[in-house]
Amino acid sequence: MTEWTPGTYGPRWKNVYDRIDWPAPDAAVAFLAERRGSGRALELAVGTGRVAVPLAAQGVELDGLDASPEIVEVMRTKPGGEAIDVTIGDIADFRLDRDYSLIFLLLNSLYALQTQQEQISCFESAARHLEPGGLFVVETFVPDPTRFRFQGRAHVYDVDLDHVRIEADTFDRATQHIKENHIEIREDGIRLYPAFLRYTWPSELDLMARIAGLSFVERWGDWADVPFDAASENSISVYRKEG
Repeated sequence: MTEWTPGTYGPRWKNVYDRIDWPAPDAAVAFLAERRGSGRALELAVGTGRVAVPLAAQGVELDGLDASPEIVEVMRTKPGGEAIDVTIGDIADFRLDRDYSLIFLLLNSLYALQTQQEQISCFESAARHLEPGGLFVVETFVPDPTRFRFQGRAHVYDVDLDHVRIEADTFDRATQHIKENHIEIREDGIRLYPAFLRYTWPSELDLMARIAGLSFVERWGDWADVPFDAASENSISVYRKEG
């Protein structure tokens, strides 16, 4: 791989994404179901359906959008995953034939867009597809540059008799980019799982929303309605389309 594109993630991660110890989706599903309004929902970067599938099982009518057909095929193998209408496209710039009362973008997927302009365009595309009064929910980690020394770091996640898992990162404070690669070393070879990110600060998200014509509603430190404060490692931001 020489260049990160919106479709890079899926082919590399499709067979391992659901093996990662992600947080259980229950709290996120409850949070989103409570705020869905009366219309359909849309998940941007729907991926393997970690949240979309259980949310649909709660009776929420929803669609998905993702850049990778490979990772969406993983969702199709799950009970209920085959029923979710998914469009293959770029979350930075999309035009669908429906409006939604809820659009959501979870687990740092906004950061897969590599420039500020692409991220603003994502907000603008979401705003274009929201009904008046509809909500856009964005989940991101809060940047912590102190994790990095000398603009990079390496961390060992797992060691066993037949494998080692390491994460290696480089960090560019000027461009707000993190280049990350998860390295799995096994007796039969080495596998690389890259994730290139352009992080944002919560205040930058609010400005992007304002540019897109969205109003700030609320921000939480996690899905269980924990208040957002200086110690929060995650940000769940909610914006409304007025009208």
